[in-house]
Amino acid sequence: MPPISSDALVLRTFALGETSKVVVLLTRERGKLRAVAKGARGARSRYHSALEPLSEVRVGLYGRQGTELFRLGECELVRSAFAAGSSDLTTSMAFSYFAELLDAFSPEGEAEDAVYRLAIAVIRAVEGGTSSMVAARYLEAWLLRLHGIYPPLDRCAGCGQPLPGGPLHYHSPARGFACSSCQPATGPHLAESARDFLHEVFRRPPASLCPPAGADDSSLEAFHQQLIGGHLERDLRSFRVLKDVARGLQT
Repeated sequence: MPPISSDALVLRTFALGETSKVVVLLTRERGKLRAVAKGARGARSRYHSALEPLSEVRVGLYGRQGTELFRLGECELVRSAFAAGSSDLTTSMAFSYFAELLDAFSPEGEAEDAVYRLAIAVIRAVEGGTSSMVAARYLEAWLLRLHGIYPPLDRCAGCGQPLPGGPLHYHSPARGFACSSCQPATGPHLAESARDFLHEVFRRPPASLCPPAGADDSSLEAFHQQLIGGHLERDLRSFRVLKDVARGLQT
């Protein structure tokens, strides 16, 4: 028996030597782990399509306790995201963004079952027809909330009083939304439709969501990227690529 046997999501791979790969896995049992897949780049690789990004797999990992790099043994493909990811360029780029986002937010060797279940739910929602835009905002919001970064939607960060209905006004120094008495807020400002959408995000599964009213989530997207960039202290390359692709399709 391998030291670790777990369900996992493939987040990314990169070359090691002439024939092998290093695989970054989000495992259900141990969180994010890295493993060497020997011969994975060879013509007779036994892993085939199991190492594609966001593939759901069942793996056996070998190595001493505390090691930083395991050896990948068994790797059974449970569910592939290839069909949905290859349906169009935007979805393909969105899946790359999901994988990089999960990689960036997942600490090494710390199991987070809620994050694992979130990732599976978002991937399957897109496979079932949910737009990649809705899925992206859902994944961002929940990752930020699960890591204690997303501000409350109904309480002022300045005075602690309940926020009235309507648009939300973010105040960066207070790291939360502010009421009119505690403004001027620094922004961004989220429309009431974005606020309503967020309430739905935090109480419903992604497969049951519809886009925000007006189908314009640019302010919410910008707000999430502000929070993500502040937390990670860097921008995600895949998000820039996704935006470039979206702009190219609109021209």
